Amino acid sequence: MSNNFESVHEEAAVLTRAIENLLRKLIRFLIGKISLVSLQEIIRYLFVEEIENMLRKENPNKNIPLTQLALLSGLDTRTLTKIRNSERFRRPFHREATFLREFAPGAAILDVWNSKPPYVNDVTGKPKVLQISGGEVSFETLFDECEKSRGVTYKSLLQRLAQSGAVELDSENSEVRLISMSYLPSDAKDRLGAIEMGFSAIGNMVDTVTRNILALEDGTERLYQRGAWTFRLSERDKSALRVRLRELLERTDTSARSIIAEFEDNYVSSEHITAGVSLFYFEETTH
Repeated sequence: MSNNFESVHEEAAVLTRAIENLLRKLIRFLIGKISLVSLQEIIRYLFVEEIENMLRKENPNKNIPLTQLALLSGLDTRTLTKIRNSERFRRPFHREATFLREFAPGAAILDVWNSKPPYVNDVTGKPKVLQISGGEVSFETLFDECEKSRGVTYKSLLQRLAQSGAVELDSENSEVRLISMSYLPSDAKDRLGAIEMGFSAIGNMVDTVTRNILALEDGTERLYQRGAWTFRLSERDKSALRVRLRELLERTDTSARSIIAEFEDNYVSSEHITAGVSLFYFEETTH
């Protein structure tokens, strides 16, 4: 009994450490791009959806009891009922305008400023240049109308918008001008595509890792999963290593694409699956 308990405890510790490491790196990227409240909502809905999917797969012809959902999710039945009855349940968040407007603090402000009077010019329909504070139409009044987050002030939000490139401040005249509707300003035209491709690769890697862990339990075939790295790389050798490994990955990429092309059908079918490999170089610093 003692050994079994220690084994379960050790597995929980390893899993918790792995999740913490993964989420910490993801959160570093997400800060300023999505609020904690919105991220929690996405996770909560997806968690319940995936539990339902798993239970339906196990018992296709049976209704899913709330007690099972509560057991596996840790949520009370009232919360689960609210989630399952919500219009957002089993609907992609990225297609829901209301959620996107609340995606990050300030997103609603940019939406109102760009589309609704008295913050748009009556003649041109373009967003007005606003006074930072005071008067009937200013960034401060816009903030008071839109922002519902606790602990956020119009000054702190204005600073964040300026840092992101969404607005331009004219301190001399105490004015602010709307420049971009996006929290992701960049001169690179493919930034959004890079984000989508990058996170798609992360998702594919998670699929491979989870499949291989389950394969240890049910004896099914494991997918290829390897890694090569060192904990003893000097800063002076970093650039040279990048060059050498980039050359290797480019050769491998060319070979992989050639092999995939041999197996690729010339038509699209609902029975097709997605398969392939991901190649990337990584570095992890401790500071």
